[in-house]
Amino acid sequence: MSKSYLAKGPATIIDTDAQAVDPTKKGERAAPVPKMLVGMDKYWSKDIATQEDEKIFAKTWLCAGRESDVQDVGDWFKFDIGYESIIVVKSTDGVIRAFYNVCQHRGAQLVVDDAGNASKFVCGFHSWTWMNTGELHRIADEETFASEMICDRPGLQPVALDMWSGFIFISLDPNPPPLHSYLTPLPEQLSAYRMEDMVLISDVCVEWNVNWKTALDAFMEGYHIHRRHPEGLGWIEDYHLQHDFFDNGHSRMILPVPVKSKRLKDQHALNDELRAMLSEVGLSPESYEGKAGLIRPALQQRKREWAKEVGLDFSGYSDSQLTDDWNYFVFPNMTFNAHAEGVLVMRFFPNESDPEKCYYHVSVLAHRVDDPNYRMPRYMGAPDIDLSGEVPRPPRIKLKHGEASLSQVLDQDAEFVPRVQKGMKSRGFKGQRLSHQEMRMQAFYEEYDRYMRGK
Repeated sequence: MSKSYLAKGPATIIDTDAQAVDPTKKGERAAPVPKMLVGMDKYWSKDIATQEDEKIFAKTWLCAGRESDVQDVGDWFKFDIGYESIIVVKSTDGVIRAFYNVCQHRGAQLVVDDAGNASKFVCGFHSWTWMNTGELHRIADEETFASEMICDRPGLQPVALDMWSGFIFISLDPNPPPLHSYLTPLPEQLSAYRMEDMVLISDVCVEWNVNWKTALDAFMEGYHIHRRHPEGLGWIEDYHLQHDFFDNGHSRMILPVPVKSKRLKDQHALNDELRAMLSEVGLSPESYEGKAGLIRPALQQRKREWAKEVGLDFSGYSDSQLTDDWNYFVFPNMTFNAHAEGVLVMRFFPNESDPEKCYYHVSVLAHRVDDPNYRMPRYMGAPDIDLSGEVPRPPRIKLKHGEASLSQVLDQDAEFVPRVQKGMKSRGFKGQRLSHQEMRMQAFYEEYDRYMRGK
């Protein structure tokens, strides 16, 4: 369970089921004390980027992909993190394993494609071959090697792997903590969403011209909504949020939906987004004209019956989970925007050679339904696809910054964050002055600093 920050600032309890009363309980952490963040060179220094590779990305659990990406025996995909490359494969014995993507002969990478199916991995340089279980299968012209050079029969080097809720995590640490222990209390809190049953309906990776932390920072707080996403003020309460802080640097904020922002003078009139939310579940917008404040509880009541009608199971959700955006952060680089119908998953990866670039990976998960006419809620910005029956995995789309639209909200963030990256390098900038609305950033950098100091 969580410890909610209520002592000062714009915070409130959105979901009483998520409120904890004992701050000493395992999995809880007190809110950080606001302070100025200094040391801006962490956003562009190559030396610091190298340290991050060794002290953070080589020491934590990282989400590499989905179990559904290795559904059949022999299915594999490549996961890159910095200069490292990992093969995740379902071996012939049905076990999902991870190996360093490197030949044990001369160090060449074994695979270059994003994914495939193979019973063996053959090096394209000198034909050394490994089974997909990692055992050495063949050394070309083996008789030309001294026996002491190859007597160990070098297999592919394994990488720690574990799974949770349909996600595959890997760790480059030879002795990582158990994954579920590392994630506590997130598995319990997110269990109602049944992400293991969801299907992937969108998969996009964009190279952004900012440091990975600059990109991540923008998604760690709701303070910027009023300026960058003003169209959302008509259905997102961006000021009164619930902020929770957990062990290992994880955190959460709950954004009330559909609730008009306190920044708006008119709290009663309906807008197009509110009308769409009502219509999507079979409620009449006309019945709520001038009654915007009644929509959230009405949707929470209606959604349980509506879900049964279209073939969804909402029985495990709290009222808040039926409507609100439960926004989780998994240290060091992953976020969830969890909704009853589906989840927006974001991951932020460093560029392997330029610390002022990163890879922004955004995907959408959705529940299958019985009704072929069902579509995801409009406000989620999900693809318009039929979710009944089999849902084929979409291809991964790779883009450069600004090449194509992701969605209105994501485009607004993508357009602005390079200005932050550039501005922080100014001699006139002394550090980031964080508010109580930005305490998740503060908590992230406290954990970040702990790792960078070697814990």
